[in-house]
Amino acid sequence: MKLPLAFLLLALHFAAAAEFQSHAPMRPLPEVSARPLPAEAVHFADAKNGDDSQPGTKEKPWKTVSASLQNLKPGDTLCLRGGTYYESVNLGVSGTKEKPITIRSHPGELAILDGGIREFSESPATAWEPFAEGAPGEFRSVKNYATGGGYGNFADSMIPLHHYITFSDLRSANELWREEVADRADDPTGIYCGPGTRRDDKTGRLHVRLAHTNLPGLGDLAYRGETDPRKMPLVIAGCEYTVQMNKAAHVRLQDLVVRGVRRAALVIQNAEDITLDGVTLYGGQMTLRTAHVNGLHVTDSAFRGHAAPWHSRAHHKYRASAGYLILPDGSDFDFTRCEFTDNHDFIALAGVENISIRESFVDNFNDDGFEPGPKRAYGRILISQNLVSRLLSPFTAHGKKPVTVTADPGSGVYIFRNVVDLRRGTYKFPPEKPDPSGAFLDQPTEILAHDHGSPVHPIYYVYQNTFLMHTGGWRGHYAFTWGAHTRDTTRRVFNNLFVQLEGEPGTTFTALTADDDFQSDGNLFWSLSGTLKPAAETFAKFRASPLFAGSKKQYAPGWGSNDVVGDPKFLSLGADPKLPADLRLGPGSVALAAGVTVPDEWPDPLRASKPGAPDIGSLPAGSEAPGFGIHHRIGLDGLPTRQ
Repeated sequence: MKLPLAFLLLALHFAAAAEFQSHAPMRPLPEVSARPLPAEAVHFADAKNGDDSQPGTKEKPWKTVSASLQNLKPGDTLCLRGGTYYESVNLGVSGTKEKPITIRSHPGELAILDGGIREFSESPATAWEPFAEGAPGEFRSVKNYATGGGYGNFADSMIPLHHYITFSDLRSANELWREEVADRADDPTGIYCGPGTRRDDKTGRLHVRLAHTNLPGLGDLAYRGETDPRKMPLVIAGCEYTVQMNKAAHVRLQDLVVRGVRRAALVIQNAEDITLDGVTLYGGQMTLRTAHVNGLHVTDSAFRGHAAPWHSRAHHKYRASAGYLILPDGSDFDFTRCEFTDNHDFIALAGVENISIRESFVDNFNDDGFEPGPKRAYGRILISQNLVSRLLSPFTAHGKKPVTVTADPGSGVYIFRNVVDLRRGTYKFPPEKPDPSGAFLDQPTEILAHDHGSPVHPIYYVYQNTFLMHTGGWRGHYAFTWGAHTRDTTRRVFNNLFVQLEGEPGTTFTALTADDDFQSDGNLFWSLSGTLKPAAETFAKFRASPLFAGSKKQYAPGWGSNDVVGDPKFLSLGADPKLPADLRLGPGSVALAAGVTVPDEWPDPLRASKPGAPDIGSLPAGSEAPGFGIHHRIGLDGLPTRQ
């Protein structure tokens, strides 16, 4: 059986004719950049041919990044020649606003900052030995180490290794789910979670097992690569972080790869005005963590997490150390044209005052996605023009029971012009008994706006988006559950497309009261297989109800008075979510000019492109096919638009 999920399709595009000892890459591997060097104030380092006692010229470069940093002053550029720099770097330098300091790769070359243990990548044949007392295919390191192991990657494909927390799991022959492993406690039978490592705290030896995964139904997602770690390089985490920027200011990182860590590839703290451009971070527990940072600007960068093709939510949550891909804290952050993929949770936003995430690709998170936290008093989160797919809980809030919060005018979470395509589900749990169909890989998302602990939800402004799901929202709540959890908060839901593959759309307002600060209108509902009636009939009972009459004190026309039920006539959308789709509106769409006017103070980059009543959804009729991610290389179907 073959299941062409998004990461498999990406692998087919980017693996091309290349062969990999491990597994075809889940994502495109980092590419070299042709970005030109400045004309002056350029210094050079070369991990292979440099010497830190040299002057740092192109002819006589330094060797290490750490030593090179001590020689930089405002306005300087440190150019790293291609190769791998095995270091844990403390980057505390500062430029000025007019003369920032830049650390970057040489044009046409790729510099890799690697906090991993060098011998496992450069000389694996002598770094490992068979471990006869372990499971079939288990090896251990020849040397002992004070730290390291746990997280890592196949060096050829950068697919993550599992972070084993028990030897019983590492050595298990079982791949089926059992209630006994539904926490992080040890269990004699265990569950094998795919290739991975664990450090023996008693001996200091690192253990690795690259046995194949044999769970029926995995198909092409199963591991079938090399099982002897002596025969191929591995990136084995060796330190807590690879780059730590502490008390840095006005610094630019360009065209670099950062990897080989147990915690975060990049830590930024007590810093200001930091730019990442063309940077790829491979995380351990996470890729990026910040604390007390004022001004972080990220463009055309990739954040790759710890989820391998064979990993489920349960593998991470119960049999490893789950975590966020990004854990930010500070103010004034922006992420543009980035790729955020393959992890347990995506991003916790509660610690950031003012952040923008736009034109990016967000895919394959088997638990929480955007996590704004509970309602707060100030700050704006702008989520716009992104392609979002395969998130179990796309928008969620953690927190305790309700706390009254008075919010500044205009604060809140603004979600607009996004394509949120959740037709394909996520891999939540392995089956309890063999399931060759592989249906367990595609367990549908049911709730868009979710919570843990019943906090007051953040203020949401949700407008001009296209939402697609396999079925309607949980319990039939209005607008894929945007019409629920509105107690003591503010929510606006306007001009969105809600389209599902099966069943009847959720159009009930039973989770709301007339006193809720809720407004909605101009939304379109459609199902590819449901039997739908026109809006006047679909909403007839609600519009004759006291709740509809009471809603007019919140929104004068009444909730959903201009909602539409009908076929948006996308340029292409079939019943198979694995096939490409073009979600722009076609001729004769009932969504054309069917939206309602929203306040001018709500940001919208496409408002001026179409005077008059807006089209419903994220992509106006006649618009060009959008791109997402690095240099807009990802199309609406989640596939690369260029080779």
